[in-house]
Amino acid sequence: MKLLKRRYPLTEEQRKFLSEDYMESIRVLRGVDPKSHGCVKAVFQIDPELPKEYRVGLFDKPGKRYESIIRFSNASNLVNPDIDKSGKYGSSGMAIKMFNVRENVLSKDQGGHNQDFLMINQPNFAFANIEDFHRLHRIPNMQNDRPKVYFPPLRLRDPTLGDIEKKAIMKYMEEEMIESDDIQPILPTFRIVQSIQTTPIANPLGISYFSAAPFLFGPDRVMKFSARPRIEIPPIKVPQPSADNYLHNSLIESLKGNEPIVFDFLVQVRKDVTKADIEDATTIWDEKVHPFVEVATITIPSPQEIDNPETIDRCERLAFTPWHALPEHQPIGGINRLRKRIYEVSAQYRLNK
Repeated sequence: MKLLKRRYPLTEEQRKFLSEDYMESIRVLRGVDPKSHGCVKAVFQIDPELPKEYRVGLFDKPGKRYESIIRFSNASNLVNPDIDKSGKYGSSGMAIKMFNVRENVLSKDQGGHNQDFLMINQPNFAFANIEDFHRLHRIPNMQNDRPKVYFPPLRLRDPTLGDIEKKAIMKYMEEEMIESDDIQPILPTFRIVQSIQTTPIANPLGISYFSAAPFLFGPDRVMKFSARPRIEIPPIKVPQPSADNYLHNSLIESLKGNEPIVFDFLVQVRKDVTKADIEDATTIWDEKVHPFVEVATITIPSPQEIDNPETIDRCERLAFTPWHALPEHQPIGGINRLRKRIYEVSAQYRLNK
């Protein structure tokens, strides 16, 4: 089976590159988060004692249980080793799918009425808006997936830069009308990427995940959400030496025990929001002012087998998107609007291949 890398997932262009990359492939990988560490069965249960102020949408029935599937993955656009050759880490994702929530979902899930919660292992995205996302994802496609040219003004200051790469960067900057001293707009993204690359991840089950982008919480409030492991899940240190797929191996080992693995699901709810709070995906809401509150638990039974062909095939046929959601939890902000088209295009092509 031939599995190819994905590049540059941006709405209209995504269909083109999916077609080109997978022209001769048996299986088409996802345009976003293509590398799976594994899918697990889980139960998502609303807190039986949930305060009334949080009984909104999915959470309106305290104690309600939803059969679920969770996909753990990389959160980049490429299928790469979990740690690259230079020792840098990637971003990880946790996507929860709750089955048969209610009929009035925003987008049907292959005919089903499901609620998806998609998260990454940092509280903000590396890009603020659609324009930054576009610029960030054009470069690796143009330069054969070379991440060194992600931040052109900063790269031009590198004394080791070769002439060919320098010319490519300068050409790109000219096309995008980026000034050589225009560093300030890209600094937040640069710092977030640095944080991702230097944060060790030993086990997908042992870290916290965040929505990063905002969502509605009923008619007059907004939320971000998070999933946090209730206890420490070994291994807590990255194995040395580490295999290319060590996170998949850690997940398998963790699910051989006899005790279930539990995440707390929390929401950060607020009513007073500015445009930046919604439209700038690099912002972090102050937890001292807007604390996360536990509203549900996620229980992953153990032991369970995730490495058999049937489980893997089912996992790859699932489609996750923030827009598989109840109206009370509608995704908001520019990044979420962009994600709607990206995930739609990817799923349509992949599942109809």
